[in-house]
Amino acid sequence: MKLLFFTSGEHDTLPGAEVCAVLESEKVEYQMLDSFEQVLVVSVEDSLDLGLVGQRLGMTHTICEFLGSCENRAEDILNLGKTISTAKESFAVRIKRIKKYGTDLSTLSLEREMGSAIWKNSKANVNLETPGETILGIVSEKFAIGRVLKEVDRSQYEERRPHKRPYFHPGAMLPRISRTLVNLTRVRPGERFLDPFCGTGGFLIEAGLIGAEVHGFDIDAEAVHGCRENLKHYGIDCRVEVHDAMKLEYEDYFDAVATDPPYGISASTKGLGLEDLYARALKSIYAVLKEGKYACIVSPKEVPVEELSKDAGFKVIDVHFERIHKSLTRKISVLKK
Repeated sequence: MKLLFFTSGEHDTLPGAEVCAVLESEKVEYQMLDSFEQVLVVSVEDSLDLGLVGQRLGMTHTICEFLGSCENRAEDILNLGKTISTAKESFAVRIKRIKKYGTDLSTLSLEREMGSAIWKNSKANVNLETPGETILGIVSEKFAIGRVLKEVDRSQYEERRPHKRPYFHPGAMLPRISRTLVNLTRVRPGERFLDPFCGTGGFLIEAGLIGAEVHGFDIDAEAVHGCRENLKHYGIDCRVEVHDAMKLEYEDYFDAVATDPPYGISASTKGLGLEDLYARALKSIYAVLKEGKYACIVSPKEVPVEELSKDAGFKVIDVHFERIHKSLTRKISVLKK
């Protein structure tokens, strides 16, 4: 089966990396066939549970059955439309334009003309309000089209924004970003997930909601109390303790780690320089992580996490960058033991 993932445009590389990580976490054999702005085309096993995958993803809008792609030329797009039919009683065609690609194309005209072609092929009724099936076309660097199989509910992340939790602290990461970073660890339901600098619990909430057994540590007793309140608010069982992340007492115990150590102006590093903080934390994380498992580490761009990770024993899998404001660019490092 070939799938089209219509991803969010909020980051250049994280959405695609998240899709691959979720497929890997679910033990799905896959092959990347194509990738361009906000579009991934992937060949996967027919047995893939799309509901489960859709529930996990934080940076994907829609999962479709891939029906084809072509250059952004009206003639090519309409010829592609003539090859599509539907077995449903009703359908609708939706065309979305990404940024300023294909500005010479009228999305409304394409919807009408492709709808007419599909109607001739299948004699199904066009229903723009409650269609039995939706055909989604995306005008990006080139044109791609698919049959919608799963709409991802991203509204849940808005409902869990940090200021809506019982315990709030400025600077907490947005839930959809936290979910994506949790997914990059390839954690599975029932596995042990750790955040050794848990703060308000953003990573633990997202890991708990996908069924992981969550553990959190923080050296700040107030943060630990607030984190427990937040997890309780979402009905998540947890083990959260006051603990020094540099002195973890576990060995080969956890299946996944995601963490965002303190580095902001208001954050306390307990007298450690940033590089020293990360060096010691990475060695501690390496010791508690099981062999072959993943960690996702957030840092300022300037911290040499790649070198420090290799010194600790990790293999660097991916590095992503996210500009927060003019004086801070986040680095997101995905590591494997």
